[in-house]
Amino acid sequence: MVRHIVTLIIGLAILTTVYLVLGSGSFPVLVLALFMHILIGGLNVVWMIVVIGMMMFGAIRKHPSLIAAPPLFFAIWFGASIWNRKQVEATTDPSLAIRTTPAELKAIRTVTLVTRGVRGCCGQASLLANGLIDRYVHAADDEKGHIGPIRMTVLAAANDCTADELRNSDLLQRAGHVGECLKTTTIDSIPDGLVVRMKPKPYYPMIGCCTVGTLNVRQNGEERVAATWHSGRTVVLSYAPLFGMPNAPDPTLSLWEGFSGGPSQMVWIGGPSFTGEDLAAAVYGIDWAAPPKMPDVSTAELIRRAVEISRGPTRTAAFDIALAVQAKGGVDDDLLSLMASFIEQSSLSSTAYEAIQKFWYKLDPDRQRKFINLIVARMQDPDIGFEYKSVMLPFQWNAEKFPGIADQALRVFEERSDLKTWQYELALRLANRAAYRSDQYVDEQHQRFRLMRDDSREGFVNRMLAFDRVYPLRDDEEREFLAQQLDRVPDARLEQFLRAAGWYGSYPTLTPATRMLHERAADRIATVKDDKLRRELQDKFRFDRAS
Repeated sequence: MVRHIVTLIIGLAILTTVYLVLGSGSFPVLVLALFMHILIGGLNVVWMIVVIGMMMFGAIRKHPSLIAAPPLFFAIWFGASIWNRKQVEATTDPSLAIRTTPAELKAIRTVTLVTRGVRGCCGQASLLANGLIDRYVHAADDEKGHIGPIRMTVLAAANDCTADELRNSDLLQRAGHVGECLKTTTIDSIPDGLVVRMKPKPYYPMIGCCTVGTLNVRQNGEERVAATWHSGRTVVLSYAPLFGMPNAPDPTLSLWEGFSGGPSQMVWIGGPSFTGEDLAAAVYGIDWAAPPKMPDVSTAELIRRAVEISRGPTRTAAFDIALAVQAKGGVDDDLLSLMASFIEQSSLSSTAYEAIQKFWYKLDPDRQRKFINLIVARMQDPDIGFEYKSVMLPFQWNAEKFPGIADQALRVFEERSDLKTWQYELALRLANRAAYRSDQYVDEQHQRFRLMRDDSREGFVNRMLAFDRVYPLRDDEEREFLAQQLDRVPDARLEQFLRAAGWYGSYPTLTPATRMLHERAADRIATVKDDKLRRELQDKFRFDRAS
C-alpha cells in the first residue's frame, strides 16, 4: 500500500514538474506573433504524450498508481479551479454587477456619448429614425480627458441635405425612410439631455477593476449621475491543465464559463465588458447593431418608396425594402421591374447579384417568366446602363424552362449593333444551352465566333468583349482573326481587346497565331496617341510577359 502511495506521489510530482516546465518556456515576441498556434499545439501534444505515456507505462509495468496519477492530477486541478473561482466570487463586491437603467431616462430626447472612439452601425440612425430621440451627439474624449470635436446628428429633410449626406444616409433608405437624411454639424458644447460617459480601465495591467460607464442627466450645464456600470478583468485557473493562448480568452467570459486552454483564463468581474453605445442602447431598448425599423406603412407605399430610392444616389438601398416586401408576399409588377433594373450591376458576388439571387428563388414560375421578360427588354435598350465589368446571371439558367428566350437573346446578339458590352454579354448568357467546357459548349463557341467573322458593324468591339466574358478560352483560329482586327479597336479599349484576343491565353507556346498577335499588337500600340497610355500598354504587353 505504501509503495502505491509513494508511486502515486512520484507520478503526480512528475506531471507537475513537466507541466510547469512546459508552461514556463519563453519565446521571442516575433516567434510568438508568427507561430503562437503552432507552439501551443506543440505544447499540448508533448503534454498529452507524457500523460498517456505514464498511463501506458503503468499498465505495462503493473503500477496502478501511475495509471491513476494523470486522472487524479486533472481532478486536483479541476478542484483547485473551482476553489479559485469561489474565492474570486466571494471577494468581488456584488454591487459591481448592478446594471440598472432608470426608466425615466428613456424620455430624454437628446443623448450625448462622450467616448474615445465611435462604434459603427447602426444605433445612432435607429435612435433618430425610430423617433426615440431628436438629437444624437458624440463628443470625442482623448486619453487625458480633453473633450475634442462635438458633433451633433439630426434628421433633416432631403432638400436640406448635401449629396454626400444623402449617400451617407443609406441606412435610412434601406429601412424605407425617404425624404430624410442624417445631417451632422459641429457644436460648441455638450447640450442638456442624457450624457453617457466612459472611463475605460487601462489595457495594462490586464487584470483589475474597472471600466466605469455612467449615465448622467445634464440640466443647465450641470450633471448628476443616474446610473453606473462596471466591468473589470481577473485571471482564474482554467478547468483543465492544458495550454491556450495567453490572455486570449474573450474578456467577456463570465466567472463560471470554461475555456479550452490554460493554465489560466481571463474572466470579467462586475459585468461583461461594454461600451458607451451599449449603455445608450440599454436606456432606449434597442440593439445597437440592428438597422432602423421600417415605417408602419402599406406594402404599396413601401414599394413606391423602394422605387424612389432606386432612382437616387443610394439606389442599392432599395434591396432591403424589396426583399422585406417579398417576404410579406407583396410582389407586384413594380417590384419585379425594380429588381430587374439592377441586372446590369449583377457581377459575381456583388450586392446586386446576391439580392437578385435571393429575390429570384422565392418567385413562383409565372413571376420568374415576367422577370426574365423584363431583363430581356432591358437588355435591348441601348440607353440603359454603363459599361460594367461583367454581368452574371445570379441564378442557374435553364433555357428549356423558358421557351423562346434563348432564341430571342441569340437574335439580339446577332442582329443588334448599338448595344453596350454588358447587353451583348447578357444575351450570350441567356442564349447559352450547354454546360461549361462540354462538347456542346465548344460547338456553341465556334458558332458564335463565326457570327462575328464577317461583322463589319460599329458594335464589333463590344460584341467581342462580351464574347470573351462568356467564352474565355481562345484557339489559334480566333487569335489569328482578332490580330487582324486591332485597327478597329479604340485606343481606350485596346488593353481589354488584347486580353480578350488571348494575349494571356492558356497556351503560352508561341504558335504562328500568337506570334502574329504579338507583332500586330506592338504595331498597333505604337500608334496610340496618348503618350502615357502608350507607355503603359507597351509595358504591359511586352513579349517577355506573354505567358
